[in-house]
Amino acid sequence: MDTTNQTYHLSPVDFDPFAGPELLLIAPSTEPQIEIWLSCKFGGAEASCAYNESFALNLQGKLDADALKRAIESLVNRHEALRSTFSPNGAKMCIYSYLQPDLNFDDLSDKAEVYRRHLIDEYVAQNMQQQFDLVNGPLMRVKIFKLAADQHQLILTLHHIICDGWSFGVILQELGQFYSAYAADKVPDLPVAPKYSQYAVEQADFTAAPDYKETEQFWLNKYKGNVPVTDMPVDHPRPEIRAFASKHYKHSLDESLTAAIKKLAVKSGNSLITTLLVAFEVWLQNTTGQRDVVVGVPAAGQTAIGEVGLVGHCVNLLPVKSTVDGESTFLQYLKGRRSEILDAYDHQMITFGTLLKKLNIGRDPSRVPLVPVVFNSDMGMDMGINFHNLTHQLVAEPRRFENFEIFINVNDIGSGLHMDWSYNAGLFGASSIEAMMLGFESLLQKVTAEPELLIKTLSGVEEATADLSLSELNNTAAAYPREKPLHQLISDIAKQYPTNTAVKFGERVISYRELDRASNRLAALLMSTHVLKGDLVALAVDRSAEMVIALLAILKAGAAYLPIDPEYPVERVKYILNDASVKVLITSENYKGHFETEAQELLIEDAMIASSEYPDTPVALEVHGTDLAYVLYTSGSTGHPKGVQIAHYNLVNFLVSMQREPGMKAGDKLLAVTTVSFDIAGLELYLPLITGACVYILDADSARDGRVLLQLIRQEQITVMQATPYTWKIMLESGWNEKLPLKILCGGEALPKDLALKLLEKCSELWNMYGPTETTIWSTVKKVSAADQIITIGKPIANTQVYILDDNLKQVSPGSTGEIYIGGDGVAPGYFNRSELTAERFILDPFATTASGKIYRTGDNGRILNSGEIQCLGRVDHQVKIRGYRIETGEVAFHVNRLKHVKDSVVVARPDPSNNINLVAYVVTRQKLTTDTGLQIKDWRDELKKVLLDYMVPQYIMVLDEFPLTPNGKIDTNALPEPDYTQNRAAYVPPRTSIEQQVAEIWKKYLNIDKISIYDDFFELGGHSLTAVEIMTALEKETGKNLPLASLFSHSTVEKLALLLKMDGKSVTWDSLVPIKPLGDKMPLYIVHGAGLNVLLFNTLAMNMDANQPVYGLQAYGMNGIDEPHRRMEDIAGHYVAEIIAQNPVGPYALAGYSFGGIIAYEMARQLDAMGKEVKMLAMFDTYAYRSDYFDAPLKKWFNRIWFLIKQLMHSVVLLMQNPKETYTYKKEMLKRRVIRKYWDMRYGKEQKQEGFFGYANKIDVANEEAERNYSMKPYPIAVEIFRAQKHTFYMDDFKYLGWKPYALKGVHVHDIPGEHNKIFAPPNDKVFARILQECLNKAQE
Repeated sequence: MDTTNQTYHLSPVDFDPFAGPELLLIAPSTEPQIEIWLSCKFGGAEASCAYNESFALNLQGKLDADALKRAIESLVNRHEALRSTFSPNGAKMCIYSYLQPDLNFDDLSDKAEVYRRHLIDEYVAQNMQQQFDLVNGPLMRVKIFKLAADQHQLILTLHHIICDGWSFGVILQELGQFYSAYAADKVPDLPVAPKYSQYAVEQADFTAAPDYKETEQFWLNKYKGNVPVTDMPVDHPRPEIRAFASKHYKHSLDESLTAAIKKLAVKSGNSLITTLLVAFEVWLQNTTGQRDVVVGVPAAGQTAIGEVGLVGHCVNLLPVKSTVDGESTFLQYLKGRRSEILDAYDHQMITFGTLLKKLNIGRDPSRVPLVPVVFNSDMGMDMGINFHNLTHQLVAEPRRFENFEIFINVNDIGSGLHMDWSYNAGLFGASSIEAMMLGFESLLQKVTAEPELLIKTLSGVEEATADLSLSELNNTAAAYPREKPLHQLISDIAKQYPTNTAVKFGERVISYRELDRASNRLAALLMSTHVLKGDLVALAVDRSAEMVIALLAILKAGAAYLPIDPEYPVERVKYILNDASVKVLITSENYKGHFETEAQELLIEDAMIASSEYPDTPVALEVHGTDLAYVLYTSGSTGHPKGVQIAHYNLVNFLVSMQREPGMKAGDKLLAVTTVSFDIAGLELYLPLITGACVYILDADSARDGRVLLQLIRQEQITVMQATPYTWKIMLESGWNEKLPLKILCGGEALPKDLALKLLEKCSELWNMYGPTETTIWSTVKKVSAADQIITIGKPIANTQVYILDDNLKQVSPGSTGEIYIGGDGVAPGYFNRSELTAERFILDPFATTASGKIYRTGDNGRILNSGEIQCLGRVDHQVKIRGYRIETGEVAFHVNRLKHVKDSVVVARPDPSNNINLVAYVVTRQKLTTDTGLQIKDWRDELKKVLLDYMVPQYIMVLDEFPLTPNGKIDTNALPEPDYTQNRAAYVPPRTSIEQQVAEIWKKYLNIDKISIYDDFFELGGHSLTAVEIMTALEKETGKNLPLASLFSHSTVEKLALLLKMDGKSVTWDSLVPIKPLGDKMPLYIVHGAGLNVLLFNTLAMNMDANQPVYGLQAYGMNGIDEPHRRMEDIAGHYVAEIIAQNPVGPYALAGYSFGGIIAYEMARQLDAMGKEVKMLAMFDTYAYRSDYFDAPLKKWFNRIWFLIKQLMHSVVLLMQNPKETYTYKKEMLKRRVIRKYWDMRYGKEQKQEGFFGYANKIDVANEEAERNYSMKPYPIAVEIFRAQKHTFYMDDFKYLGWKPYALKGVHVHDIPGEHNKIFAPPNDKVFARILQECLNKAQE
């Protein structure tokens, strides 16, 4: 074959295997090496520096520097790994004949000791923060400091991708051997070193062997059905993207403890390290509160294959899972773990990354997958190191960056046993890590002293620490009138403020004197009807002033009241009345005979009249603080409600505490909005009445109307109001715009952070309240501020204790998660007639000084923060976990509530038909959606993906008209409908451009999928990090575009990745109608191409428009190179109209044209109108309405052209003065094109089949020019929307209306858009353009 005249087109690449040192061979990278390479690529410089491994040797004696340098060179020559680098895609290891390490010698012997130390410390810090170049190398740094004639420090630093802990031991030993030989003028005598290249090939082959399949299955079986997420208690919120900055803490175990651990190891038949590991597992279980934990355990691959002299990255990270049984003794557990851990080591030839893929663990950029905590051993590292005539001291240099949350390294360097903690500084504080180590040491002391201790008795918290923590949190003792009943406190206040308004209901106003006397009279009446002390009297009346009188009367009669909301279902009320054996039911005329009960029915209207005959003095009856005040029924797990008994002292302690904090004074006015059957109504009714303040009672209907609530707050000058988050949301949506002097108490449900921030802007104080009914209304309070990162439930109220306990009622470590238990004077006596349930939920207080103290098990998870405040983490029995990750649904709801159109939301976990747990968001919109619900949901999910981790994005979103509510006004989650499990199935949309097709083909190849839609998500298709590398490498080869790997996370669809490539692709469909964004139920927008014929540039515009806004492009006929292009404007427009009508026969239509395309769109609108079709919008994207002079008289034509040219030249001078560079570039390009066109005209004549300026046959451009030249524009009764580029690059006769005023008889509306003519679709102009265009479309559709 003759190649003399053949031309080769070569492209430069980053990687040149022939540059630099001689390349000896190329070996495959091992899976662990590829994992490290990926981590470095994804995580950047910090992630790469986290793999810097460094040791220092302090050498004493006369050093032979030449011998040391020769030893280092021999070491590099001996081991392939030390003279290797990696290919740009990380897949290959490039081994050179020799690769000079980065070796430097610094003589500091003449420097002062303090300055020497400073220089060395500075080098160490910089060294650990300097990343290695994995492609160009070298991957080894050597630094020698001369400190004195007989004192040197040698610092070796290698990247973990070519070295592991075992290898470092080999390197140090062999370095000593080479040095000793050269220093003694001898020939080194070392056996032939194993080749890492051979190891890499064998590892690749091993993955296809039966033994590997058995190893893989071993690990998969370990995690069958349960993949725990070890959730360490952190001091700081996790960042969305994991950071790597780390700090270091070193702790040495004393000799006696070390000896005891060794003795226990021998007794149990385990090694020292296994014994430490097992103890660490128990400690980790205590710390996390998790029964199942996973610890990463590095295992040296050299020992597994019998090549102990092999240097390279051979370590395998084993995710050792353990389930700690609290009923076993530690010794039993330790012995049982022996075989399990040995099994793990026997199956160590598994790569961690491969296992992660097989386990299908969710991607979470904020966390280390599966093994956030690693327990490593470098025992014996200092053994066998000898340097001729030198003594040495080995020091491990701490990393400045860490890949794991906590990396613990056990070593015996020097003397004793040391535990080095490398920890993520963004998650943990130094004091917490020190406390963790001390807790672990305490556990070691306990199990070595008493190995037969039950594991459940072991706690990571020292008794003294626990006592201190409890005393700080629960130092709540405060005096209050424990023996005085509630009504007596109110009577005392009535004497103090007799004329103050006590209760107001509508126009009805009752003073304290009237309230006290009226309730005295009604109490006497009740006693006359044989209501005795200790009886239960039910009250079922509408909210009114008489309701308050009746409540106090019941208490004064010595009875306890049972509040009933009259709106409750009759059957529920029937059950409650019968279960409680109510003696008397007080109700009203409205509900006479409404409730089925054997109790005596007393109408409040009759009773108030009859009671006037009774004295208004206090009744002669003594009521004590321990007597019952009320019984309140709440939902029960059995399906029937259960009655909670509350004594007077419970209620009085609560109210007196509330009086102090959040606080109430006699001048306050509280708006009561809560139904009396909800326990928090106790605060609203009684807190003002024990203070001398006023309680304004609102009727039930008004309490549900946010507008009425706001109006009353303003008119009545309300200073305090308590409500659930739901009510506060209603008020915010009802026109609450101003700041009010209002103290807000919010409770009953978790307070979302976004709601808190909104309320803080509108009130004087915001308090978050927490407490179950069983501990008397609220047990903790927190004054919320805008600076709070986390909305906590604060601290206990007076005479209340809160404990965070594990399953064994042991206090968890500070910051650890446990269940919230509440003790103190708020704890109820128990459930009415439910002794078994009382015994289950109300248990003896293990921390109480008296034997009778009880604590209540709330069923809520919580933890104590460093601030001493309590964070409530949701229900224990409804803890949401998706793919092993604990999810706070409140956080998800916070972001859902921020979505467009969303009024409110609730997020729950639901099993799908396959029994997989999914997050489901139920939303109520501000108004009925006018868009397709499916498209809106897709848009919402896309928005959530921007702010939430992928596993936190609800799999299903259900739109409801309203939430089902419980009688107490809470959202009834049990009544929420089943999700629509088909909503996420997206329609297939094929690639539309050559670039999209290119991306899709690569995806199909590496994902092994036959059909990929341009909207398919890479990760939802099963893509992972290794596949990402293959895809991005293939893309780079085919396109020459080098995109960062991380870009695939933010551009995870074919469409988005194709846009990111920023390439001018050709359409792969020859139909004129091109679907750019076909999904949506709004009026479609059809955009006609410009002179460049390219409709792909409309992609960015479409992407920034509403999710349910369909957008189509219209490209020229004849682009396939076969069909002849149209040469008349009428024919071009007619062809496009026909394609539109075939797709959308009814309309209405929105048309737009870019540049030259605007003229086509104008003619299309005229033709559609002639057909009787409705064109609701005609838009010009910077199109000038040029009138063709083709039919003008020659003299007129030439005069106009010369005059226009003069104006063009003058305008060009102005442009050159304003923007010389841009104007010169633009004019140069235009002139170049004119010259080329003249040349084409001469060479090709009329054929013009050559490729034009825009990648298609030039004859299409020629045909379009002919069509424009021959088209005679005529005025037409239509309005035109002009989107005018703010920056001008050429002259126009009419800069204001772009020449459209004479033609658009119904008016011209101008909208300025940023950029110049050719840049209006480019970022960031596209976002502004899209917003303005969408507003016009919405208005046109209206």
